[in-house]
Amino acid sequence: MTTRKIFFAISLAAMVLCLIAGYGIAGQWIGVVITIITGLGWLLGLKYPLFWLPHICLPVSVCLAVAGCLAGSSPLLMIFGSGAALAVWDVLLLDASLRSSSPREQTRRYETDHLQLLALAIGSALVVVFLGQLLHFQVPFLVMIVFVALVVFGIDRVWGYLSKYRLHS
Repeated sequence: MTTRKIFFAISLAAMVLCLIAGYGIAGQWIGVVITIITGLGWLLGLKYPLFWLPHICLPVSVCLAVAGCLAGSSPLLMIFGSGAALAVWDVLLLDASLRSSSPREQTRRYETDHLQLLALAIGSALVVVFLGQLLHFQVPFLVMIVFVALVVFGIDRVWGYLSKYRLHS
């Protein structure tokens, strides 16, 4: 089993379990059933790489998370579930694009770099979500936009330095 299929399975399990737990806590059993059907749709997308299936399952999964928040489920479970759905979507598209390529060193390195970047993005987003649940600030909108722009610029610079370092080593 390849690394991307393991990552797919872990992300899919996390998405389904978080959404089922959130809907189960809220007592919304129709949400549990729709979540299970959506999980089966994701598995079908892995077995039969149809172009349109991942693009349907992602909005359904995110809408399930939003509906769960509106129904009174735990926002942390729903946010984690939607983030895992985004990871499932990304890995499914990566798998479809690399399926026809030969398993060369460059392909394996690309896959590893892509999965590391995906894990970094999901991990940093979850840290921000957890901090957002703990800390409450009254920050003007303009200051927040400047802060976000600085963070994005900083991440871009760090990623550029890391990429340059990898090319030279």
